[in-house]
Amino acid sequence: MNLDLNEQQTLMAETADRFFKAKSTMEAAREAGPSIALPLWRETVDIGFVTMRMAEQAGGSDVGLLDAALICEAAGRVVAPIPLADSMAGYRLLAQIDTDAARAMLAAISDTPLAFFPQAGATLLALSGTQLTATGPDGTRKVVGDGHDIPAQFEAAQVECAILRTASLIGAMTQAITLASAYACERTQFDRPIGTFQGIAFPLAESITDAEGARLLLWHAICAIADGKANAGALVAMAQWWAAKSARIAATRSLRTFGGYGLSLEYDIHLYFQVINRLALAGGNPDDLLLVAGNRLWAGETVTLPTAGDPGIVTGFGADAEAFGEEVRRFFEKEMTPELRAKAHHSTEGHDPAFHRKLAAAGFAYPDWPQKWGGREVSAMAVTALGRVFEQYRWTRVPIGCTNMGAQMVMKFGSPALQQEVLPGIADGSTLSCLGFTEPESGSDMYAARTRAARDGDDWVITGQKMFTTGAHISDYVLLIARTNPDKPKHRGLTIFFVPMHLPGISIQPVHTLQDERTNITFYDQVRVPDRYRLGEIDGGLAVMAAAMEIEHGGEGYHINHHSLMEAVIAWADAEDRPGHRPIDDPATKSAIARVATHLEIADLLCRRATWAGSVGKRNRAIGPMAKLFATEIYMHDAADMVALAAPDALHHLTPALAEIEDRHRQSISQTIYGGTSEVHRGIIAQFALNLPRAS
Repeated sequence: MNLDLNEQQTLMAETADRFFKAKSTMEAAREAGPSIALPLWRETVDIGFVTMRMAEQAGGSDVGLLDAALICEAAGRVVAPIPLADSMAGYRLLAQIDTDAARAMLAAISDTPLAFFPQAGATLLALSGTQLTATGPDGTRKVVGDGHDIPAQFEAAQVECAILRTASLIGAMTQAITLASAYACERTQFDRPIGTFQGIAFPLAESITDAEGARLLLWHAICAIADGKANAGALVAMAQWWAAKSARIAATRSLRTFGGYGLSLEYDIHLYFQVINRLALAGGNPDDLLLVAGNRLWAGETVTLPTAGDPGIVTGFGADAEAFGEEVRRFFEKEMTPELRAKAHHSTEGHDPAFHRKLAAAGFAYPDWPQKWGGREVSAMAVTALGRVFEQYRWTRVPIGCTNMGAQMVMKFGSPALQQEVLPGIADGSTLSCLGFTEPESGSDMYAARTRAARDGDDWVITGQKMFTTGAHISDYVLLIARTNPDKPKHRGLTIFFVPMHLPGISIQPVHTLQDERTNITFYDQVRVPDRYRLGEIDGGLAVMAAAMEIEHGGEGYHINHHSLMEAVIAWADAEDRPGHRPIDDPATKSAIARVATHLEIADLLCRRATWAGSVGKRNRAIGPMAKLFATEIYMHDAADMVALAAPDALHHLTPALAEIEDRHRQSISQTIYGGTSEVHRGIIAQFALNLPRAS
C-alpha cells in the first residue's frame, strides 16, 4: 500500500481547494438551490476542470480518474452548485464520440452544463438504443451520436460519473462533520462545550471514520479499474452505496449537532444536508446498488468501465507483500496435515507447539523481527498478508500476537541481559508469553491497575490479580502492568514487568467464554521478581504501554475472522438448500451478502492504512482507533445479520459453513472489547480526528 499522492496530484488538489473556496461561496449555494450557478460554472470551465478528463488532442488534459476525483471532492466540500462530476464524464464522452453535434456542444461548453440525471439548468445526456441524446433545459432533444459503440461508451461514462459524484459526496460529508465538530467546540451547555458529551462526540467520531472508509473504498475502486481487477465494477457499486448511506447519516448527525439552529436557513449546515441528499438519492434508492454489486460479484454481470490512467497510489498489499503471502501459503499447503486441520481453532486451543516451532524455523512466526533476533525484517504489510493466509487455513495467531507484543517491549525497553534470556527462545518457537493488563475492577482502564509491585532490595514483590490473561496456561512469561507508586497520579505510578510464569506464587484459573475459547484469571501472591525483568523506568510504564498500544490499536488482528465469516457465508449461500435453488439466487440474500462484502473491503482498507501509516511514520492518534472501531463493530453487526439470514439452520449447525457462521457470531462480540472497547476508541477519534474536547 502507498497512499501518498504524487506532486502533481497534490498541487491539483490544493489548486481546486483554493479555487472552490474562493469562488463557491455559501451565498452562491443558497441562491442556486437545486439549480446551477452559471457564473461559477463558467469560471470552472475557464480554469480547465470540466475538460480535464478529455484527451489532449480534444483540448483536455487527459488526467487520471483519481485526479478528477480529487477535484470533485474539493467541489463537494463547498457544495459547489454546478454538475461538475456529470460534466467531466459527459464532455469526455462527447469528445470520444467526435460527431458534429458533439463538437457543437463542446464549442458551447460555457453555457452547457451536462447531467446524467435530471437537473434544472443542465443538458441531460441519455441513451436510446444505440443513440446518445441530449435534452436541453428548454426540453429540446437532439441526437448527438449513433452507433453500435455508443451503449458501451455511455455505460463507461455513467460509471465515471458515479465515481466522481461519490467523490463530491465524500467532500460534502467530510465538511459537514467538520462544521458540526467546530460548533460542538463553541457551543456550551451546563457550563461546558457540548463536544464533551458522548452523545455528541461519539456519533461524529463514527461518521468521520465512515467518511475515511468511503474515500479509501473509492480510491480502491479506481485502482482496481486501473489494474484490470475482476471485481472493479463491484467495487464501484460498493463505494457508491457506502458513500450514499454513510453521508446521509453524517448529514443528519451533523445537522442535529446544531440543535434547533441546524434547522435555521441562516446556518450553512442545512445546505450540506440538502446537497448530500440530492447527490445520494439522484439515482434512486442507494440500497439497490447492493444488488448491482452482488450481481457483478456472483452472477457474472459485467459493466463497461472507464479508463483510469495511473492512479499513482497502491491500495492493495503491494507486490512484495503478496509474494511473501504466497510463500506462507505454500508452507501451509505442505505442512498442514489432516490432524492439524482438525485441530485448527481461532483461540489458543488451536495452538500446536510442534507446528509453532516449524513456523518459527521457517521465519513465519515473527517475520518482521530484526535478523539479529532471528527475524526476516519483512515489512509490516507483508505481516498483514501473512495474517490473511493464517486465517485462510483457520490457524490461530493469538499466541503469536500476545507473545509478539511482549517480545517487542523487551526489544525496546529490556536490558541486554533480559533480551538474551528471552528473545532466542521466542524466536525459535519454544517460548510464549501472555498479557497481564486487565483487572477485575478496572476493565478497559488498564491505568487503574491495583496490582502492586513493592521494591525489596534487588527484587520486586508483586501482589494482585489479572483478568482475561489469555494464553497464560501455555505461556512462559507475562507482560504485566503493576502499580509501583500509589502516591502518584494513576498514569504516572505504574511500571511494566516481563514476569516468568514459573515463579512461586503465580496461579492460573481457567475462564471459559461465550466464543468457545479459554482465557484465564491469574493470581500473584507475593511473587518475587528480580529487577532485571523490569521494562523501562520505574513509574515509567506509560511510555511502555503507549508503545504496546501502537501494536494493538491497528485493528488488523481483531477483524481477521471477518474473512472467515465471509467465506462461510458464501459457502452456505452457494450450495443448494433445496433442489435447483441456492440462497444466493435470491436478490434479497445476494444484497445482504454484498453488504457484508462492502463492509469487509472498508475494514481491510482502514486496517491496511493503519499498518502503512505506522510503517512510514504517518500514523496519528486517530488512524489506529478508526481501524479498530470500524473493523470490530462492523464485524459484530455483520455476524449477527448473517446468522439471522441463515436461521434457523445456522443455530443447528446443519453444515460446517452454518456452524462457522454461528461460531463467528459469538466470537465477534469479544473483538469490540479486547484491545480497548469501542467507546474508548470513539473518544480517541473524537479528540484527535475532530479536535473535540475530551468526552465525558
